[in-house]
Amino acid sequence: MRKARLLHIVVWAAGLGFGQTPAFEVASVRPAVPGTLGGKVDFLPGGVFRAQNVPLTFVIQQVVGLRNFQIVGAPAEMAVIADGYTARYDIEAKGSPEATKVQVHEMAKALLAERFHLEAHKDTRDLPVYALITAKGGVRVITKQNVVLGRGGGLGVEFVAKGWIRGTNVVAAGFAMALSQLMDRPVLDRSNLADPFDFSLTWTPEDVSPSPEGSCPAEFLSIQQRRGLKAGPMTCPSIFTAIQDQLGLKLDARKEPIEVLVIDHVERPSSN
Repeated sequence: MRKARLLHIVVWAAGLGFGQTPAFEVASVRPAVPGTLGGKVDFLPGGVFRAQNVPLTFVIQQVVGLRNFQIVGAPAEMAVIADGYTARYDIEAKGSPEATKVQVHEMAKALLAERFHLEAHKDTRDLPVYALITAKGGVRVITKQNVVLGRGGGLGVEFVAKGWIRGTNVVAAGFAMALSQLMDRPVLDRSNLADPFDFSLTWTPEDVSPSPEGSCPAEFLSIQQRRGLKAGPMTCPSIFTAIQDQLGLKLDARKEPIEVLVIDHVERPSSN
């Protein structure tokens, strides 16, 4: 039985582009305490993998390097990995102290196959997306040429407040990734903007009642003053209108082929 399970591990890992699959020396998988707030996944030095108060779907995303919309499967399988107070886990695993981060990722894949009996394969499917494109009037952001970017494509995007994000030296792909966290479907960069840019985007979220004439919450002005941000006129229409009016970009709804991980089989883990 042990050999059969190890075969599943090797087959699944190999199907994701991995060859030899090392294993953690010790590992603990336990249900998280219901109602616990927060959660994270860490790949730490010394061959350590740690997940705290997270659903299995999030663990898979972090281990395989895909996003939530790229994890698909039959309803029964998706129900097992879904979020919820009764389906969150604390995972602690340790391998060789000399293990690299890449090796820890490989060992985490093997752990998921062994403890959750996870079997999966990669595929490509047409999924609903928003394509980030240039609006008819042209872009309104000021791009910066010859900027040396750090890892990740820039200095990052800041979520200042609900309905307000800012970015410094951000490339279009990074901006699209930030928007994906705010929209009901992934946002893909199709803008052809090659240079990084700074931006400030303000809008009224769907679950917030709009202010008269699209004005922004008073707290936005106080945040500007408190943090010494450059003052200027601010409007907060819908996010679609804001992206077009403020940045000269546009979100175009369409379907595009996206790489996905198809969950073929998964089970809740047995108690340690």
